[in-house]
Amino acid sequence: MALCFALNAMASSVNLQESNNGLLSISDTSSSNSKDFDIFANLIFWTAREAGADAWAEEIISDSSASSNNIQQVNFGWDPGFRVGVGYGMQHDQWDAQVYYTWFHTRGKDNISSLPGAVHSTYLGNFYVNNTDGSGLSGPSYQRASIAWTIHFNMMDWELGRKFGINKSLTLHPFLGIKGGWIDQSIKTKWLNPDLSGSEFFNIGTENLKNNYWGIGPKAGINAKWNLFSNQNRFYLFSDFSGALMWGHWTFGDVFHNDLSEQVSVNLQNINGGSSMLRTFMGFGWNTNSIQNRYRFSIKLGYEMQFWLDQLQFYSFTTGRLVNQLTLQGGTLEFYFDF
Repeated sequence: MALCFALNAMASSVNLQESNNGLLSISDTSSSNSKDFDIFANLIFWTAREAGADAWAEEIISDSSASSNNIQQVNFGWDPGFRVGVGYGMQHDQWDAQVYYTWFHTRGKDNISSLPGAVHSTYLGNFYVNNTDGSGLSGPSYQRASIAWTIHFNMMDWELGRKFGINKSLTLHPFLGIKGGWIDQSIKTKWLNPDLSGSEFFNIGTENLKNNYWGIGPKAGINAKWNLFSNQNRFYLFSDFSGALMWGHWTFGDVFHNDLSEQVSVNLQNINGGSSMLRTFMGFGWNTNSIQNRYRFSIKLGYEMQFWLDQLQFYSFTTGRLVNQLTLQGGTLEFYFDF
C-alpha cells in the first residue's frame, strides 16, 4: 500500500482539441509566469517473493518403511517503504519529466527443529564442511537451523513523456526514461547440533551469503486513464505498464564459520550481463477540479507489481547456479493535490 502526497505549483487548465488526424490533443492554457514543478512522496507497503528462498533447508526423515522430505521456505512479511521525487511540466505541448527514488527494505525468517541429523542445508558452504575435497554426497546434517533473509531495494527513475487524448474519456501517456539502482540481498543462517562426534567437531555453525546487484539502462512505458463520467467530479480507471532493459553487475559471497574458528569460503565469480524488469500498476481513482480549474484533488487506489527477472544468481548445493526472479508487490493508495 502506498500513500502519496504531491504538490504541483502550476496554475493552469487543460483543454482537449481535435487534431487533423482525428485524435484529441491536450493543450495547456497556463499563464506564462505560472510555475510548473511538483514534488511527491509515497508511503509504500509491499511484500517480496523469490524463487530460491523456498528451499533453504531440507528435513529428511526415514524409517524402515517410508521416508519424507520437507522443504523449508522463507516467508517475507509486508513492510513499508517510500518513494520521493520531483516533476516538471513543460509550458508547451504537454511534455513532462520527473525523477524519483524508491526505497524498500524487507526481511524474511524461518527456523526448523527436528530429529538429530534430519536437517540438511542447501547452501554450498555447508557442503564442504568436513568434506574439503567435495567427494562426499553432502556436508553435515543437523538437528536445528534458522535463517534471516534481508532485501534492500534502492532504485532511481527518470522519465520523459507526453499526454495524448484519444477521446473525451481515454488519455494515454507514453514515456521513455532511464532506470538505475541496486538490490542487495543478505542471507544469514545458523546450524546447530551436527551429526558429528568427538571433541574435535563443532556444535554451532553459521553460513552467511550475499547476492548484490546494481544496474542501469533504458526504460519505456505507457499510462492509460479512462474517465467513467464527464462531469467535474470524475471517477476513472487507470493502468500503468513499463519495462526496462539494464546492464547489470552481480557480486556474491558465501562463508561458513563454526565455534571452533574454522572457516569455509566459497569463491564465486562476479557476473556482468543483461537484466530486465517489468512493472504494472492498476486500479481506480477519483478527481475533482475547483476554482476555475486551477486546483485539482485526486485519490487513486490500486495494486503495484514489479518483476525483476534473473535477480538471484548465487550457487546452490542442490541446483547449481540460480537464475531466479524477484517479485515485489503491494497496494497503493495515492492522494494528489495539484494547483
